[in-house]
Amino acid sequence: MSEPFTRVEIAFYPEHLNHWLRFGAPDEQQDLDRRRSLAFFKPGRVLGYVRWRANEYGTQDWRFTIVKTVEPSLLLSRFEGVHPGGEILLLATGNTKVKRALLQIDALEMDGFEPADVSPAYYRHVHNRIATRRPIRTYSMAQHQAYLAAQQVAKGA
Repeated sequence: MSEPFTRVEIAFYPEHLNHWLRFGAPDEQQDLDRRRSLAFFKPGRVLGYVRWRANEYGTQDWRFTIVKTVEPSLLLSRFEGVHPGGEILLLATGNTKVKRALLQIDALEMDGFEPADVSPAYYRHVHNRIATRRPIRTYSMAQHQAYLAAQQVAKGA
């Protein structure tokens, strides 16, 4: 792999650990064994990554992160499971916040949107609303069309 890829660690150990992609199609995937794999994303991709860990007392850590992959030379945030890191669009930690964020992804899908194609600005809005326990505005087709048009203009520039 000569291109700069972002590597995401996926793992599943029943009742102890579950790190998985909620959305986002990897450009490449490598299975390490029956419980672990690596997903590779080119720069500019958006993905939803869930990290859940428990012990005999219950859930110890639950995080949902929406990440935009970037070139390694650009400013990026580093966090567990994603190497070298990326631009964090949404970070929810804890049972209540993660459930609320995942419900928002479900709502986007029910409205016909592919979560990986939604405007990064909308995910920042969702992050802020979850963090402040405020109502989340729905993502509209007009917002989506404006975002797609802005992307086309940026490509042409």
